[in-house]
Amino acid sequence: MWYYVRDNQRTGPIDESAIDGLIQNGTVLRQTLVWKEGMSDWQKAEETELAEKFAIVLPATPSTGLTTYSPSGRTYTAESLHKLWVWFTCLYVVGSLLAIIFIGIPAIIAGIVLNYILVYRFWALIQDGKARTTPGIAVGFCFIPFFNIYWLYVAYVGLAKDINLYCRERSINGPFVNEGLALTWYILAVVSIIPYVGFVTAIPAIIIHIILMKQFVDISKEIIISKTKQDI
Repeated sequence: MWYYVRDNQRTGPIDESAIDGLIQNGTVLRQTLVWKEGMSDWQKAEETELAEKFAIVLPATPSTGLTTYSPSGRTYTAESLHKLWVWFTCLYVVGSLLAIIFIGIPAIIAGIVLNYILVYRFWALIQDGKARTTPGIAVGFCFIPFFNIYWLYVAYVGLAKDINLYCRERSINGPFVNEGLALTWYILAVVSIIPYVGFVTAIPAIIIHIILMKQFVDISKEIIISKTKQDI
């Protein structure tokens, strides 16, 4: 039986087939510390007998991070979601800081694109539950002028409610998304449209947006792990 370290927490025991699944979905990486009975100490996975398993893991497509599961026939690794969030955060922050002198606009646009890629994937993961909309509609309606002021509530606050419900119904342990934080971001985002007022609310809206997206990533990773275990 194997044990591994994730987010500074020791997890296990899990059997050989389960560890295979975690390697496949990117939860257990080459650098992940693992241990099993008979080992003198914790070691990186690539330094143990698990090393050969990484040789057969197909890398996710760089542009999409897709693997092979979900109602649409595709899914996303936990690692790919985290990487997207890191890039989204970097581009969003750098772009916002440099927007004052206008050279940050391309970075902001790139950050927004990654944001909607993530939103699409979050919704895609819960389509086998009681999702109130589809991934395509969730993202697409955000680009309809005026109507999108309302739809941002559905796409983000609605997502927080639906993804938490999805996990509760399947006994998937959190961390759950803070629905109050999602509502706070929505209010700040809408208020930021107002001239002059937006100068005050934009910064907290950006900060909360980044935190909120991280919460979506974290709970989505738990969903991916749960789906993987069901397939083993």
